Amino acid sequence: MDFVARYSRKHGFAPTFAEIQKRMKLRSLATVHQHISTLESKGYLERKKRQPRSIVAAVTEKMLQIPLLGRIAAGQPIEAIRDKETIAVPQSKLPLPHTNCYALRVVGDSMVDENIHSGDIVLVKEQTTAENGQKIVALIDNQEATLKKYYKEHGHIRLEPANKDFKPIIVRGNRDFAIQGVVTDVIRATEKKWTELSVAAPIHAATKRLPLNKIICGDAIRLLKNWPSGSIDIVVTSPPYDSIRDYKGFSLNLSAVGQEIYRVLKEGGVAAMVIQDQTKNFGKSLTSFRTILDWCDRIGFKLFETVIYRKYGAEGAWWNKRFRVDHEYIPVFLKGERPQYFNKEHLKIPSKHGGKTMTGGGTRLTNGVRIATRAITINPMKCRGTIWEYMTAGDGSRLKHQHPATFPNQLPYDLIQCFCPESGIVLDPFVGSGTTTVAAKNLGRSYIGIDIAPEYCEIAKKRMTVECPPMRQEKML
Repeated sequence: MDFVARYSRKHGFAPTFAEIQKRMKLRSLATVHQHISTLESKGYLERKKRQPRSIVAAVTEKMLQIPLLGRIAAGQPIEAIRDKETIAVPQSKLPLPHTNCYALRVVGDSMVDENIHSGDIVLVKEQTTAENGQKIVALIDNQEATLKKYYKEHGHIRLEPANKDFKPIIVRGNRDFAIQGVVTDVIRATEKKWTELSVAAPIHAATKRLPLNKIICGDAIRLLKNWPSGSIDIVVTSPPYDSIRDYKGFSLNLSAVGQEIYRVLKEGGVAAMVIQDQTKNFGKSLTSFRTILDWCDRIGFKLFETVIYRKYGAEGAWWNKRFRVDHEYIPVFLKGERPQYFNKEHLKIPSKHGGKTMTGGGTRLTNGVRIATRAITINPMKCRGTIWEYMTAGDGSRLKHQHPATFPNQLPYDLIQCFCPESGIVLDPFVGSGTTTVAAKNLGRSYIGIDIAPEYCEIAKKRMTVECPPMRQEKML
Protein backbone atom coordinates (compact mmCIF):
# COMPACT_ATOMS: atom_id res chain seq x y z
CA MET A 1 0.00 0.00 0.00
CA ASP A 2 2.87 2.36 0.85
CA PHE A 3 4.43 1.59 -2.54
CA VAL A 4 1.16 2.33 -4.37
CA ALA A 5 0.82 5.65 -2.52
CA ARG A 6 4.45 6.72 -3.18
CA TYR A 7 4.33 5.68 -6.84
CA SER A 8 1.03 7.52 -7.38
CA ARG A 9 2.36 10.74 -5.84
CA LYS A 10 5.53 10.62 -7.92
CA HIS A 11 4.03 9.72 -11.32
CA GLY A 12 0.48 10.99 -11.05
CA PHE A 13 -0.95 7.53 -11.79
CA ALA A 14 -0.96 4.11 -10.12
CA PRO A 15 1.52 1.27 -10.79
CA THR A 16 0.52 -1.75 -12.84
CA PHE A 17 0.32 -5.22 -11.31
CA ALA A 18 3.57 -6.10 -13.11
CA GLU A 19 5.34 -3.09 -11.58
CA ILE A 20 4.09 -4.05 -8.12
CA GLN A 21 5.26 -7.64 -8.69
CA LYS A 22 8.73 -6.45 -9.64
CA ARG A 23 9.07 -3.95 -6.77
CA MET A 24 7.75 -6.39 -4.11
CA LYS A 25 9.73 -9.30 -5.60
CA LEU A 26 6.63 -11.49 -5.70
CA ARG A 27 6.53 -14.73 -7.64
CA SER A 28 3.35 -14.22 -9.63
CA LEU A 29 0.74 -11.70 -10.69
CA ALA A 30 -1.85 -13.87 -8.93
CA THR A 31 -0.14 -13.07 -5.61
CA VAL A 32 -0.28 -9.36 -6.41
CA HIS A 33 -3.97 -9.65 -7.25
CA GLN A 34 -4.61 -11.44 -3.92
CA HIS A 35 -2.86 -8.72 -1.88
CA ILE A 36 -4.61 -5.89 -3.75
CA SER A 37 -8.00 -7.58 -3.29
CA THR A 38 -7.33 -7.93 0.46
CA LEU A 39 -6.38 -4.25 0.79
CA GLU A 40 -9.44 -3.29 -1.21
CA SER A 41 -11.77 -5.36 1.01
CA LYS A 42 -10.37 -3.62 4.09
CA GLY A 43 -10.89 -0.17 2.58
CA TYR A 44 -7.22 0.78 2.13
CA LEU A 45 -7.32 0.80 -1.69
CA GLU A 46 -9.94 1.30 -4.37
CA ARG A 47 -10.06 0.06 -7.96
CA LYS A 48 -11.99 1.69 -10.80
CA LYS A 49 -13.57 -0.89 -13.07
CA ARG A 50 -12.44 -1.26 -16.70
CA GLN A 51 -9.66 1.30 -16.39
CA PRO A 52 -5.88 0.82 -16.70
CA ARG A 53 -3.76 1.69 -13.66
CA SER A 54 -7.01 1.72 -11.68
CA ILE A 55 -5.62 1.42 -8.13
CA VAL A 56 -6.27 4.42 -5.87
CA ALA A 57 -4.96 4.79 -2.30
CA ALA A 58 -7.99 5.57 -0.10
CA VAL A 59 -6.07 7.52 2.56
CA THR A 60 -2.66 9.13 2.36
CA GLU A 61 -2.59 11.14 5.58
CA LYS A 62 0.63 10.70 7.49
CA MET A 63 0.39 8.58 10.64
CA LEU A 64 2.51 9.23 13.73
CA GLN A 65 3.38 6.72 16.45
CA ILE A 66 2.88 7.97 20.00
CA PRO A 67 3.14 6.04 23.29
CA LEU A 68 0.03 4.30 24.61
CA LEU A 69 0.92 4.44 28.29
CA GLY A 70 -1.88 2.34 29.78
CA ARG A 71 -5.26 3.11 31.30
CA ILE A 72 -6.75 6.14 33.02
CA ALA A 73 -9.78 6.23 35.32
CA ALA A 74 -12.86 8.22 34.39
CA GLY A 75 -14.44 7.36 37.73
CA GLN A 76 -12.67 6.79 41.02
CA PRO A 77 -8.88 7.10 40.74
CA ILE A 78 -7.00 3.93 39.90
CA GLU A 79 -3.37 3.00 40.23
CA ALA A 80 -1.41 4.46 37.34
CA ILE A 81 -0.33 1.74 34.92
CA ARG A 82 2.27 2.11 32.21
CA ASP A 83 2.46 -0.29 29.28
CA LYS A 84 4.98 -0.47 26.46
CA GLU A 85 2.63 0.06 23.53
CA THR A 86 2.38 2.61 20.77
CA ILE A 87 -0.57 3.83 18.73
CA ALA A 88 -0.60 5.17 15.17
CA VAL A 89 -2.60 8.41 15.00
CA PRO A 90 -3.30 10.73 12.05
CA GLN A 91 -1.01 13.75 12.23
CA SER A 92 -4.00 16.11 12.10
CA LYS A 93 -5.27 14.82 15.46
CA LEU A 94 -2.12 15.86 17.34
CA PRO A 95 -1.03 19.32 18.49
CA LEU A 96 2.49 20.61 17.99
CA PRO A 97 5.02 19.52 19.07
CA HIS A 98 4.12 15.87 18.49
CA THR A 99 6.95 14.65 20.73
CA ASN A 100 5.07 15.79 23.85
CA CYS A 101 1.93 13.69 23.16
CA TYR A 102 0.79 10.31 24.47
CA ALA A 103 -2.40 8.26 24.69
CA LEU A 104 -4.35 6.57 27.49
CA ARG A 105 -7.22 4.08 27.41
CA VAL A 106 -10.25 5.21 29.46
CA VAL A 107 -11.85 3.03 32.14
CA GLY A 108 -15.13 4.25 33.66
CA ASP A 109 -17.97 6.63 32.78
CA SER A 110 -17.51 9.78 34.86
CA MET A 111 -16.83 11.84 31.71
CA VAL A 112 -19.72 10.68 29.51
CA ASP A 113 -21.26 14.15 29.32
CA GLU A 114 -18.04 15.26 27.62
CA ASN A 115 -18.55 12.34 25.20
CA ILE A 116 -15.69 10.32 26.71
CA HIS A 117 -16.76 6.73 27.38
CA SER A 118 -15.16 3.63 28.86
CA GLY A 119 -12.99 1.98 26.22
CA ASP A 120 -12.21 5.26 24.41
CA ILE A 121 -8.63 6.43 23.99
CA VAL A 122 -7.73 10.01 24.94
CA LEU A 123 -4.85 11.86 23.30
CA VAL A 124 -2.91 13.93 25.82
CA LYS A 125 -0.46 16.80 25.49
CA GLU A 126 2.13 16.45 28.24
CA GLN A 127 2.30 19.54 30.47
CA THR A 128 2.24 20.41 34.17
CA THR A 129 -0.19 23.35 34.10
CA ALA A 130 -3.82 23.79 33.02
CA GLU A 131 -6.56 26.38 32.86
CA ASN A 132 -9.86 26.10 34.67
CA GLY A 133 -12.33 23.94 32.77
CA GLN A 134 -9.74 21.95 30.83
CA LYS A 135 -9.84 18.13 30.86
CA ILE A 136 -6.66 16.93 32.50
CA VAL A 137 -4.81 13.77 33.49
CA ALA A 138 -3.95 14.13 37.18
CA LEU A 139 -1.78 12.06 39.47
CA ILE A 140 -2.91 11.99 43.11
CA ASP A 141 -0.68 10.84 45.97
CA ASN A 142 1.93 9.94 43.36
CA GLN A 143 0.10 6.73 42.38
CA GLU A 144 -3.59 7.29 41.55
CA ALA A 145 -4.35 8.54 38.03
CA THR A 146 -7.67 10.09 37.03
CA LEU A 147 -9.27 12.00 34.15
CA LYS A 148 -11.40 15.00 35.19
CA LYS A 149 -12.11 18.68 34.48
CA TYR A 150 -9.72 20.93 36.40
CA TYR A 151 -10.71 23.87 38.61
CA LYS A 152 -8.33 25.71 40.93
CA GLU A 153 -10.33 27.29 43.73
CA HIS A 154 -9.59 29.03 47.04
CA GLY A 155 -7.58 26.63 49.22
CA HIS A 156 -8.11 23.53 47.11
CA ILE A 157 -8.33 21.96 43.65
CA ARG A 158 -11.63 20.55 42.40
CA LEU A 159 -11.57 17.70 39.90
CA GLU A 160 -15.03 17.75 38.37
CA PRO A 161 -16.62 14.74 36.63
CA ALA A 162 -18.93 15.14 33.64
CA ASN A 163 -21.56 12.78 34.99
CA LYS A 164 -24.17 13.70 37.62
CA ASP A 165 -23.81 10.24 39.21
CA PHE A 166 -20.23 11.01 40.29
CA LYS A 167 -19.04 13.43 42.94
CA PRO A 168 -16.10 15.80 42.43
CA ILE A 169 -12.72 15.02 43.95
CA ILE A 170 -11.43 17.75 46.27
CA VAL A 171 -7.64 17.90 46.60
CA ARG A 172 -6.31 19.96 49.48
CA GLY A 173 -2.81 21.07 50.30
CA ASN A 174 -1.87 18.01 52.36
CA ARG A 175 -2.08 15.67 49.34
CA ASP A 176 0.44 15.18 46.55
CA PHE A 177 -1.06 16.39 43.29
CA ALA A 178 0.44 16.78 39.83
CA ILE A 179 -0.99 17.60 36.39
CA GLN A 180 0.34 15.09 33.86
CA GLY A 181 -1.22 16.57 30.74
CA VAL A 182 -4.25 18.12 29.02
CA VAL A 183 -6.61 16.10 26.82
CA THR A 184 -6.56 17.28 23.19
CA ASP A 185 -8.73 14.69 21.41
CA VAL A 186 -10.60 11.40 21.80
CA ILE A 187 -10.55 8.20 19.75
CA ARG A 188 -13.92 6.52 20.16
CA ALA A 189 -14.05 2.85 21.08
CA THR A 190 -16.52 2.47 18.19
CA GLU A 191 -14.01 3.78 15.66
CA LYS A 192 -11.52 1.64 13.77
CA LYS A 193 -8.70 0.76 16.14
CA TRP A 194 -5.65 2.75 15.01
CA THR A 195 -3.43 0.69 17.29
CA GLU A 196 -3.72 -2.09 14.72
CA LEU A 197 -3.68 -0.07 11.48
CA SER A 198 -0.92 1.70 9.61
CA VAL A 199 -3.50 4.16 8.23
CA ALA A 200 -6.91 5.32 9.33
CA ALA A 201 -8.83 3.93 6.37
CA PRO A 202 -12.59 4.26 6.05
CA ILE A 203 -14.65 1.08 6.18
CA HIS A 204 -16.52 0.66 2.93
CA ALA A 205 -20.20 -0.14 3.06
CA ALA A 206 -19.53 -3.59 1.62
CA THR A 207 -17.26 -4.52 4.54
CA LYS A 208 -19.82 -3.41 7.11
CA ARG A 209 -22.19 -6.24 6.27
CA LEU A 210 -22.36 -8.93 8.91
CA PRO A 211 -22.43 -12.48 7.47
CA LEU A 212 -25.23 -14.07 9.48
CA ASN A 213 -25.91 -17.80 9.82
CA LYS A 214 -22.64 -18.87 8.23
CA ILE A 215 -19.52 -20.87 9.10
CA ILE A 216 -16.55 -18.88 7.77
CA CYS A 217 -13.06 -20.28 7.22
CA GLY A 218 -10.44 -17.64 8.00
CA ASP A 219 -8.40 -15.76 10.57
CA ALA A 220 -10.76 -14.47 13.30
CA ILE A 221 -8.81 -11.30 14.07
CA ARG A 222 -8.61 -10.20 10.43
CA LEU A 223 -12.26 -10.97 9.80
CA LEU A 224 -13.49 -9.16 12.92
CA LYS A 225 -11.62 -6.00 11.94
CA ASN A 226 -14.03 -5.56 9.03
CA TRP A 227 -17.19 -5.94 11.08
CA PRO A 228 -19.18 -3.00 12.48
CA SER A 229 -18.71 -2.11 16.13
CA GLY A 230 -21.47 -2.96 18.58
CA SER A 231 -23.06 -5.63 16.38
CA ILE A 232 -22.76 -8.89 18.38
CA ASP A 233 -24.83 -9.85 21.45
CA ILE A 234 -22.80 -12.74 22.87
CA VAL A 235 -19.58 -14.63 22.22
CA VAL A 236 -19.33 -18.24 23.39
CA THR A 237 -16.05 -19.90 22.55
CA SER A 238 -13.09 -21.99 23.62
CA PRO A 239 -9.90 -20.57 22.10
CA PRO A 240 -6.82 -22.63 21.23
CA TYR A 241 -4.53 -22.08 24.23
CA ASP A 242 -1.15 -23.40 25.36
CA SER A 243 -0.87 -25.73 22.30
CA ILE A 244 -2.58 -28.47 24.33
CA ARG A 245 -4.40 -29.89 21.30
CA ASP A 246 -3.71 -30.24 17.60
CA TYR A 247 -4.86 -27.00 15.98
CA LYS A 248 -3.33 -27.77 12.59
CA GLY A 249 -0.24 -25.67 13.27
CA PHE A 250 -2.15 -22.44 13.99
CA SER A 251 -1.54 -20.28 17.06
CA LEU A 252 -3.43 -17.34 18.54
CA ASN A 253 -2.84 -13.95 20.14
CA LEU A 254 -5.58 -13.99 22.82
CA SER A 255 -4.97 -10.35 23.67
CA ALA A 256 -5.49 -9.15 20.10
CA VAL A 257 -8.64 -11.20 19.60
CA GLY A 258 -10.01 -9.92 22.92
CA GLN A 259 -9.65 -6.34 21.71
CA GLU A 260 -11.65 -7.08 18.54
CA ILE A 261 -14.30 -9.04 20.47
CA TYR A 262 -14.73 -6.05 22.79
CA ARG A 263 -15.21 -3.74 19.81
CA VAL A 264 -17.82 -5.86 18.00
CA LEU A 265 -19.85 -6.62 21.13
CA LYS A 266 -22.88 -4.47 21.88
CA GLU A 267 -22.96 -2.42 25.07
CA GLY A 268 -24.10 -4.91 27.69
CA GLY A 269 -22.94 -7.88 25.61
CA VAL A 270 -20.92 -10.71 27.12
CA ALA A 271 -18.11 -13.00 26.03
CA ALA A 272 -17.93 -16.42 27.71
CA MET A 273 -14.69 -18.35 27.28
CA VAL A 274 -14.02 -22.00 28.17
CA ILE A 275 -10.34 -22.20 29.11
CA GLN A 276 -7.82 -24.11 31.24
CA ASP A 277 -4.08 -24.06 31.90
CA GLN A 278 -1.41 -26.40 30.69
CA THR A 279 0.61 -28.22 33.33
CA LYS A 280 4.33 -28.34 32.62
CA ASN A 281 7.07 -29.33 35.05
CA PHE A 282 4.49 -29.49 37.86
CA GLY A 283 3.42 -25.88 37.29
CA LYS A 284 0.38 -24.30 35.65
CA SER A 285 0.83 -21.95 32.69
CA LEU A 286 -1.62 -19.38 34.22
CA THR A 287 -2.93 -18.55 30.74
CA SER A 288 -6.50 -18.31 32.03
CA PHE A 289 -5.58 -15.84 34.78
CA ARG A 290 -3.34 -13.74 32.54
CA THR A 291 -6.09 -13.55 29.93
CA ILE A 292 -8.65 -12.41 32.51
CA LEU A 293 -6.33 -9.66 33.77
CA ASP A 294 -5.45 -8.53 30.23
CA TRP A 295 -9.03 -8.43 29.00
CA CYS A 296 -10.20 -6.52 32.06
CA ASP A 297 -7.27 -4.21 32.81
CA ARG A 298 -6.09 -3.40 29.29
CA ILE A 299 -9.07 -3.97 27.01
CA GLY A 300 -11.86 -2.69 29.25
CA PHE A 301 -14.08 -5.69 30.05
CA LYS A 302 -15.62 -6.31 33.45
CA LEU A 303 -15.36 -9.85 34.85
CA PHE A 304 -19.07 -10.56 35.36
CA GLU A 305 -18.38 -13.97 36.89
CA THR A 306 -16.06 -16.96 36.71
CA VAL A 307 -18.03 -20.17 36.37
CA ILE A 308 -16.39 -23.52 37.08
CA TYR A 309 -17.35 -26.15 34.51
CA ARG A 310 -17.12 -29.47 36.33
CA LYS A 311 -16.60 -32.46 34.06
CA TYR A 312 -18.12 -35.86 34.63
CA GLY A 313 -16.72 -38.70 32.63
CA ALA A 314 -13.58 -36.73 31.85
CA GLU A 315 -10.47 -38.42 30.53
CA GLY A 316 -7.47 -39.14 32.78
CA ALA A 317 -9.12 -41.09 35.60
CA TRP A 318 -5.79 -42.03 37.17
CA TRP A 319 -2.73 -39.85 37.65
CA ASN A 320 0.48 -40.79 39.40
CA LYS A 321 1.98 -37.40 40.25
CA ARG A 322 -0.85 -34.86 40.31
CA PHE A 323 -4.60 -34.54 40.74
CA ARG A 324 -7.01 -35.51 38.01
CA VAL A 325 -8.20 -32.33 36.27
CA ASP A 326 -11.99 -32.46 36.20
CA HIS A 327 -12.82 -28.79 35.68
CA GLU A 328 -12.33 -25.86 33.33
CA TYR A 329 -12.90 -22.15 33.86
CA ILE A 330 -15.62 -20.14 32.12
CA PRO A 331 -14.85 -16.45 32.70
CA VAL A 332 -17.84 -14.38 31.60
CA PHE A 333 -16.69 -10.94 30.41
CA LEU A 334 -19.10 -8.00 30.32
CA LYS A 335 -18.84 -4.92 28.11
CA GLY A 336 -20.41 -1.92 29.80
CA GLU A 337 -22.14 -1.29 33.10
CA ARG A 338 -24.69 -4.15 33.14
CA PRO A 339 -25.86 -7.02 30.91
CA GLN A 340 -28.29 -5.94 28.19
CA TYR A 341 -30.18 -9.21 28.75
CA PHE A 342 -30.16 -11.61 31.71
CA ASN A 343 -32.63 -14.48 32.24
CA LYS A 344 -31.56 -17.31 34.52
CA GLU A 345 -34.93 -19.10 34.84
CA HIS A 346 -33.74 -22.04 32.75
CA LEU A 347 -30.64 -22.35 34.95
CA LYS A 348 -32.56 -22.99 38.17
CA ILE A 349 -32.20 -26.36 39.89
CA PRO A 350 -34.49 -28.24 42.32
CA SER A 351 -34.25 -27.22 45.98
CA LYS A 352 -33.44 -30.05 48.36
CA HIS A 353 -36.43 -29.22 50.59
CA GLY A 354 -38.57 -27.52 47.95
CA GLY A 355 -42.18 -26.90 48.99
CA LYS A 356 -41.57 -27.61 52.67
CA THR A 357 -42.19 -25.07 55.42
CA MET A 358 -39.25 -24.97 57.78
CA THR A 359 -38.11 -22.87 60.71
CA GLY A 360 -35.40 -20.56 59.52
CA GLY A 361 -32.38 -19.93 61.68
CA GLY A 362 -31.49 -16.51 63.03
CA THR A 363 -29.60 -15.13 60.04
CA ARG A 364 -27.04 -12.37 60.54
CA LEU A 365 -26.84 -9.89 57.66
CA THR A 366 -23.61 -8.35 56.43
CA ASN A 367 -24.40 -5.12 58.30
CA GLY A 368 -24.54 -7.04 61.59
CA VAL A 369 -28.34 -7.01 61.98
CA ARG A 370 -29.73 -10.34 63.06
CA ILE A 371 -33.05 -11.56 61.59
CA ALA A 372 -35.26 -13.39 64.08
CA THR A 373 -36.13 -17.06 63.67
CA ARG A 374 -39.23 -17.49 61.50
CA ALA A 375 -41.13 -20.01 59.38
CA ILE A 376 -39.95 -20.15 55.76
CA THR A 377 -41.51 -21.94 52.79
CA ILE A 378 -38.71 -23.28 50.61
CA ASN A 379 -39.06 -22.50 46.91
CA PRO A 380 -39.20 -25.65 44.75
CA MET A 381 -36.45 -24.27 42.47
CA LYS A 382 -33.36 -22.30 43.38
CA CYS A 383 -30.72 -20.32 41.53
CA ARG A 384 -27.82 -22.33 40.15
CA GLY A 385 -24.47 -21.41 41.64
CA THR A 386 -21.15 -20.88 39.92
CA ILE A 387 -20.26 -24.57 39.53
CA TRP A 388 -21.94 -25.99 36.42
CA GLU A 389 -21.82 -29.75 36.05
CA TYR A 390 -21.94 -31.50 32.68
CA MET A 391 -21.57 -35.07 31.54
CA THR A 392 -18.89 -35.37 28.87
CA ALA A 393 -18.84 -39.13 28.33
CA GLY A 394 -21.01 -39.93 25.33
CA ASP A 395 -21.85 -36.27 24.77
CA GLY A 396 -22.29 -35.56 21.10
CA SER A 397 -21.95 -37.44 17.84
CA ARG A 398 -18.91 -39.07 16.29
CA LEU A 399 -18.86 -36.11 13.93
CA LYS A 400 -18.37 -33.71 16.85
CA HIS A 401 -15.52 -35.72 18.32
CA GLN A 402 -13.48 -35.57 15.13
CA HIS A 403 -12.33 -32.28 16.69
CA PRO A 404 -9.66 -32.71 19.44
CA ALA A 405 -11.05 -30.13 21.91
CA THR A 406 -14.81 -30.00 22.48
CA PHE A 407 -17.09 -28.78 25.25
CA PRO A 408 -20.51 -30.14 26.32
CA ASN A 409 -23.46 -29.61 24.00
CA GLN A 410 -25.56 -28.11 26.81
CA LEU A 411 -22.99 -25.48 27.83
CA PRO A 412 -23.68 -22.95 25.02
CA TYR A 413 -27.45 -23.51 25.37
CA ASP A 414 -27.21 -22.36 29.01
CA LEU A 415 -25.10 -19.29 28.24
CA ILE A 416 -27.06 -18.19 25.16
CA GLN A 417 -30.44 -18.47 26.90
CA CYS A 418 -29.11 -16.53 29.88
CA PHE A 419 -27.40 -13.62 28.09
CA CYS A 420 -28.71 -13.40 24.51
CA PRO A 421 -32.12 -11.96 23.56
CA GLU A 422 -34.25 -13.93 21.11
CA SER A 423 -33.36 -11.53 18.30
CA GLY A 424 -29.67 -11.57 19.22
CA ILE A 425 -26.55 -12.64 17.32
CA VAL A 426 -24.19 -15.34 18.65
CA LEU A 427 -20.51 -15.45 17.63
CA ASP A 428 -17.95 -18.21 18.09
CA PRO A 429 -14.64 -16.98 16.60
CA PHE A 430 -13.04 -20.42 17.16
CA VAL A 431 -16.01 -22.54 16.22
CA GLY A 432 -14.19 -25.88 16.05
CA SER A 433 -16.77 -28.64 15.76
CA GLY A 434 -19.66 -26.14 15.80
CA THR A 435 -21.20 -26.81 19.22
CA THR A 436 -21.96 -23.10 19.80
CA THR A 437 -23.53 -22.51 16.39
CA VAL A 438 -25.65 -25.68 16.66
CA ALA A 439 -27.04 -24.40 19.98
CA ALA A 440 -27.63 -20.90 18.60
CA LYS A 441 -29.52 -22.14 15.56
CA ASN A 442 -31.64 -24.57 17.58
CA LEU A 443 -32.53 -21.72 19.96
CA GLY A 444 -33.62 -19.52 17.07
CA ARG A 445 -30.72 -17.06 17.34
CA SER A 446 -28.65 -15.79 14.43
CA TYR A 447 -25.10 -17.08 14.51
CA ILE A 448 -21.62 -16.68 13.01
CA GLY A 449 -18.87 -19.27 13.36
CA ILE A 450 -15.22 -18.76 12.39
CA ASP A 451 -12.32 -21.19 12.29
CA ILE A 452 -8.97 -20.94 10.59
CA ALA A 453 -8.69 -24.71 9.97
CA PRO A 454 -10.67 -25.85 6.88
CA GLU A 455 -11.05 -29.36 8.35
CA TYR A 456 -12.88 -28.02 11.40
CA CYS A 457 -15.07 -25.71 9.34
CA GLU A 458 -16.26 -28.73 7.36
CA ILE A 459 -17.11 -30.59 10.60
CA ALA A 460 -19.09 -27.59 11.86
CA LYS A 461 -20.97 -27.22 8.57
CA LYS A 462 -21.92 -30.89 8.54
CA ARG A 463 -23.20 -30.66 12.12
CA MET A 464 -25.31 -27.63 11.21
CA THR A 465 -26.97 -29.74 8.53
CA VAL A 466 -27.36 -32.93 10.58
CA GLU A 467 -28.21 -31.58 14.05
CA CYS A 468 -30.30 -28.47 13.30
CA PRO A 469 -33.81 -28.11 11.90
CA PRO A 470 -34.29 -25.68 8.98
CA MET A 471 -33.95 -22.03 10.04
CA ARG A 472 -35.05 -18.76 8.50
CA GLN A 473 -33.32 -17.80 5.29
CA GLU A 474 -29.70 -16.70 5.64
CA LYS A 475 -29.29 -12.96 5.41
CA MET A 476 -26.75 -10.17 5.52
CA LEU A 477 -27.07 -7.41 8.12
